[in-house]
Parts: sequence; C-alpha cells; structure tokens
Amino acid sequence: MTALETAWQAALAAEQQAVFGYGLAGPHLTAAADVNRARADEAAHRTLQTSVSAQLVAAGLTPVAPQPDYPGLYPVANATAARRLAVRLEQNCATAWRYLYAALAEDGPTSPPTGLRATAQDSLTASAVRAVRWRKAAGVSPSTVAFPGVNS
Repeated sequence: MTALETAWQAALAAEQQAVFGYGLAGPHLTAAADVNRARADEAAHRTLQTSVSAQLVAAGLTPVAPQPDYPGLYPVANATAARRLAVRLEQNCATAWRYLYAALAEDGPTSPPTGLRATAQDSLTASAVRAVRWRKAAGVSPSTVAFPGVNS
C-alpha cells in the first residue's frame, strides 16, 4: 500500500471513529446547543465517511472497515466528558486529514484522484472549526490551536 493509500484509509478510519464517538457523547449532552451541535457534527462525519468510502472504491481500493468498538473513547460519564470527547474526535480527524494532505503533496509525479486535495483541505478545515466550537463549549482555553492536526 502506498503512503497516499495509507493516509486515505486513515482519514476514513478517523471519520468512522468520529461517527461512533458522537454516538457515545450524544446521550450525555443535555444543553440544546450541545445536542444540536453533536447531531450536526455526527451527520457531517457520516456523510464524509460515506463519500470517502465511495472514493476509495472508485479508485479500486477496499475501504477499511469500521471497528466494532473504540475502547480508547471511554469512559464518557457526563456532559463535560462528552464535550471533551468531541474535541478529541475533531482533533483526531484534523490530524488524519492533514496527514492525507501531506501525503498528497509528497505523492510526486502521480496524479491523485480528482478532488482529493480539496476534500482533504476542506475536511481539515471543518474539523478544526468544529474543534474550536467544542473547546469553547467545554471551557478549554485556548479554544484554537496554531496548526490544527499537528499539535493534537
């Protein structure tokens, strides 16, 4: 497997983990704003997961299967822990998308699938923005990081 394929699969795996993680966090969120944000973020990750899987299949690759469980995401005992989990999910996704973006930059003479660079950049940006929102909701300071996906 090439570095690009590995990074692409890692981005899919991060999206799969985010979908699972929001399912863990959601029931512990009580504030309407948090619940709505979690639903919207889970939907965004689910859409991206579906899209990335389809892109991999179109490229002749077999998408990595989601894990049946993600023990590293537990425990989520209350709303505070759920908000912090959401921050971590978004940081993990940003890291995976930055990794893919870097792999695309290093891919050299071969041309990547159409739109993959834009997908990586857009997804990195979206995860970074969602992470800021969750950091603010969780009371984490600072709410931003200098290089999303690098210092996660």
